Amino acid sequence: MDSLPLVSIGIPVYNCEQYIELAIKSILKQTYANFELIITDDGSTDNTVEKVRKFDDPRIKLIADGKNRGISYRLNQQIDMAEGEFFVRMDGDDMMFPTRIEKQISYLLEHPNVDIVGSGAVIIDDENAILGFREGRNDFYSVKDVVFRSRYIHPTVSGRVDWFRKYHYKGDYNGCEDRDLWIRSFNDSKMHCFDEPLMFYRDTTDFKLRTYLYRMKQGRIMRIGERRIIGNLSIVIEYVIRNYIKTIAVYLLSKLGLGKFVVSRRNNPLDASLTAIYSTQIKNIIDADNSYCKSH
Repeated sequence: MDSLPLVSIGIPVYNCEQYIELAIKSILKQTYANFELIITDDGSTDNTVEKVRKFDDPRIKLIADGKNRGISYRLNQQIDMAEGEFFVRMDGDDMMFPTRIEKQISYLLEHPNVDIVGSGAVIIDDENAILGFREGRNDFYSVKDVVFRSRYIHPTVSGRVDWFRKYHYKGDYNGCEDRDLWIRSFNDSKMHCFDEPLMFYRDTTDFKLRTYLYRMKQGRIMRIGERRIIGNLSIVIEYVIRNYIKTIAVYLLSKLGLGKFVVSRRNNPLDASLTAIYSTQIKNIIDADNSYCKSH
């Protein structure tokens, strides 16, 4: 194990007491064990921090300063304190497949010219039921592709720590901080995405209009702000127009009570056999024993 490179896993958390234990369990069950787990709390007002402190594993590092600074700040905090060669993204309400780190780090080791890898994801709801699948894609050939489409599901991403330190996240674009990162780094980076899923990604069926509107607004602000990097004002104008049209359409659907329809269109269906396999994986994480927890 000592011969394997140290990996730094980063989870920024805010009020995710319902799920954080499952997220950590899925990490502790990884086939790749030479990692540190950095958890930065962003001023949670629930029991998230207490849930994290239950775990008795020296690889877990918790930073809880009681302040709310936003996800970009917390991600940069993790990147700057990372001691590993690679940085692995994770959210506090998601779960990893047991081989996620092993497969992604092996790929990065075998392809030294690749900076970032992501993967597909199995989508689950608040009760851990499977909703569908989102595949990983590699058909991003120009900056326009990245402007109009999401390069990755953010928490599926792993990459080289030096790369993350080169670019960092921009706090002005919280809500679309990941898409900004892909746009800024596109011309100077080599990226890859696994077709197969390596994560259980939580996406509630309860459509949150306010969150959606905020992220769409941030998307417009970010692309206007990065117009020089995008290098084509007509692409930015086209995006802003499409963004407004989509925002209005989704707003109307939400007001008509069709928010769940909007959510459902994000996912591809899974056949029964795969659903059964993935459901068993989820159950194994949920049923994992508590030997890693403190006895008091």
